Amino acid sequence: MSTHPGFNPISLIDYVELYMRSNPGTDRAELVEQLEYAIAAFRRGVRCQCGAPFYIIGSSQAGLACFSCITQEAAINSVLHGPKEPCNVSV
Repeated sequence: MSTHPGFNPISLIDYVELYMRSNPGTDRAELVEQLEYAIAAFRRGVRCQCGAPFYIIGSSQAGLACFSCITQEAAINSVLHGPKEPCNVSV
């Protein structure tokens, strides 16, 4: 599994523990189910609507999308610097 520059790999168990410490009201089973769904989709080759590999952790909460589309980074950069790659998000 390739990593995005600036991101560090983390195991599912370690991520869930960190998330639960910061968000104690979260349903652990639901969180794990959402993460496993995103992981399975990633392994099947599902990609963001812009064509980029999607961001597993963010996608478990925000839909199967890459970091740039989830954060609207691509749209903001396009407004500031002109379009560089296709991304179906709006500012």
